[in-house]
Amino acid sequence: MFSIHCIGFSYQKNSVPEGDKEFIIKESNTSRIDSLLLDMMSRDLVLAEKACKIYLDRGIENQNFSIQFFANYYLGNIAYRNKRFDTTIHYGNEAITAAEKIKNGGFILSGLYLVAAAYQEKRDRKNALQRYVRAQKIIEDYNLKNYHVYNLVSIGQIRIRLDQTQKALMSFQSAFELLQKSSNESDANYDTKYLSIIQGFGVCYYMLGNYDEALKYDYQGLQYAEKLNLTEYIIDFNLNIGEAYIGKQKYPKALSYLNIAKADIIKLNKNNNPDLFTANLHIATCLYNQTQYSEAKELLEQNFLHIRTNPEVEKIKEAYALAIKCGEKLQDTSLQFKYTKVYNKIVDSLYQNDINAQEELYDRDLESLEKRNKNLVSKNFLYAIGFLLAILFAVIILFYMIKTRNKNRSLFEELQKERIQERTSKTMSTPKNEFITDKKAKDLLERLSGLEQTGFYLSTDCGLYTTAKNIETNTSYLSKIINEYKKQTFNDYINELRIKYCIEQLNTNHTFRSYTIKAISGELGYKSVNTFASAFKKQTGLSHSYFIKKVMSGS
Repeated sequence: MFSIHCIGFSYQKNSVPEGDKEFIIKESNTSRIDSLLLDMMSRDLVLAEKACKIYLDRGIENQNFSIQFFANYYLGNIAYRNKRFDTTIHYGNEAITAAEKIKNGGFILSGLYLVAAAYQEKRDRKNALQRYVRAQKIIEDYNLKNYHVYNLVSIGQIRIRLDQTQKALMSFQSAFELLQKSSNESDANYDTKYLSIIQGFGVCYYMLGNYDEALKYDYQGLQYAEKLNLTEYIIDFNLNIGEAYIGKQKYPKALSYLNIAKADIIKLNKNNNPDLFTANLHIATCLYNQTQYSEAKELLEQNFLHIRTNPEVEKIKEAYALAIKCGEKLQDTSLQFKYTKVYNKIVDSLYQNDINAQEELYDRDLESLEKRNKNLVSKNFLYAIGFLLAILFAVIILFYMIKTRNKNRSLFEELQKERIQERTSKTMSTPKNEFITDKKAKDLLERLSGLEQTGFYLSTDCGLYTTAKNIETNTSYLSKIINEYKKQTFNDYINELRIKYCIEQLNTNHTFRSYTIKAISGELGYKSVNTFASAFKKQTGLSHSYFIKKVMSGS
């Protein structure tokens, strides 16, 4: 397997020496060529890239797929180190294609991991997940048992980021069951695999709102990491324990673990590490919840001084959101305005980056397609067909747009009528569960109705467990009641409340209307724009962008 560790390099504008060039083209022992290229990559990536392209040309000319794999893999590795992630994906995919030709499972896996790493850097976690899922099949087909646990852990970690917590939990459980079949003696990486799985369990239960279960795994992981003196894991578990205690609203207890983690981070001289930003954010959260608003604000501003060092994007957003709240509590309107402005700029930039990334990949796919078809049809014929297809496509799109516009207008008008009727009906006496004969169910629904008035559904931590806890019941009974009496799943119930609130705010709150799409989704408790967009579409039949545009135009 091939690693992607960054090695120091210098940029030089030298061309490949003639002797090296001839060696790359003619040497029959390809292992010696690989050694030369790897040595170049450790010294000068610009020179190495030129040499690898020469090697790739040789592989293509001789139809040698083994050479094509290594050349493409090295080129992808170089692009990754230079943070040219679209180029990494291109060369990584070419490496995978070459590896498939020679049916080498290890090579295919290496290419998939390289592409997945690039997608992770681009924050395109869905595409990264697809590569790990495909890698799982390669592991099974080629019996590459050593990578099974690692791959399942990677899948679980990405699913956490995609809010697929239950599926992530299943991945970690499968990884744990496989790991139990091995031992420290038979698996050199047993300890790190074990700690990654335990950490995954803790994070999943935290996201599900089951803080006690999360703490059980976090403490288990901390003890194991301390026994082996693995400082990086010790820091992670202390941070996770602190965050779980924040969830339980035990802020002094949370601070004790967070301060230990922060001290260890500083000892390692990791002042620009995302872990320090995370620690400061969690400590500031504790201070804020203990009404120490000035202290929380000062700690957050320490984070903002180093914002360009590129810590975790999600943490930057959370930090600014908390800073805005500090400004509100301190009644400092200028501070609120400053933080709100930066917050919106960050989320706008991230949203645009996602769009740009998709467009770049689309352009690259088109370019690749054109190259493949270049020798199959004549240009004149292609242009003629393309022109006719373009006209046909334009006509179809025109009819579709007219039909969609009329449908959207009707849906928008119906939604506005329903909203007005609902607001009017609130002034009348509304019967309360009068047809419900089950006294326990009636009582539970009344408590749920009361909880709705608090806006509990707007919290990112809102889940079946936390909701059941708030109305003093268990998750199974709450789920059953919602299914039976509201004819919905719990998720659909929460989405309906969120989207109704969103529509009301867009119609009545000018400040809310000025938010970016990303900010609106965050205000509603969604962790991603895509989740919000699909929920809005499902509830209303309209896209969120169309609805907002119509409200802004006063239609």
